[in-house]
Amino acid sequence: MARDDLNESSWPRGFPAPDITPSEFEHWVAEVFESAAPGLEGLEVRLHEAIRGADGSYDFDATIRYRWAGMDFLVLAEAKLHKSPIKRDLVQVLLSKVQSVGANKGVMIATAPFQRGALAFAKAHGIALVSVTEGRFTYEVRGTTPVPPMSREQALRELDLPVFVGHCYALGETPGSIERTLISTDDPEPIRELLLAVPPSPESEP
Repeated sequence: MARDDLNESSWPRGFPAPDITPSEFEHWVAEVFESAAPGLEGLEVRLHEAIRGADGSYDFDATIRYRWAGMDFLVLAEAKLHKSPIKRDLVQVLLSKVQSVGANKGVMIATAPFQRGALAFAKAHGIALVSVTEGRFTYEVRGTTPVPPMSREQALRELDLPVFVGHCYALGETPGSIERTLISTDDPEPIRELLLAVPPSPESEP
């Protein structure tokens, strides 16, 4: 699984925001989690499910359930179709919902970058943060003259790049660094590890 280390001084530049409709966003979120089904027992993705917690009922954009080593896991996902950077308080609200319903993991997927305070809070409490972009924006052409991004059709035809992808961001172990991991339906491993918190298989351990 490839991770990039970014310099925090450039944050939150990231990739361009995607041109995505609410229905496309919802569909992509479901596809991401469903792509992790191989190797997971009983993985089920539900959209807009209401779950009663210790302090009331909450409606989640997506819920993901699966079984691992005889145990049931519940992951809660919230999708934020925002233009402004995501602040810490939204991640705090998600954590309180995770704790209230007794879920194993919380994931926030947004069309905007995350502020540093949100990254720090998420790292401290095990919340996964994903920013969505378009696959064509992840292909860079280096040169002296700026090159406009290719079309979605060209990116798919020539480079087999999906229309939408995400990047999971987290504060790095090195002070001042930020880790960035590609999230794509073409690669379920980081989805299982970072978004679903699936323990590594014994055979995958060194």
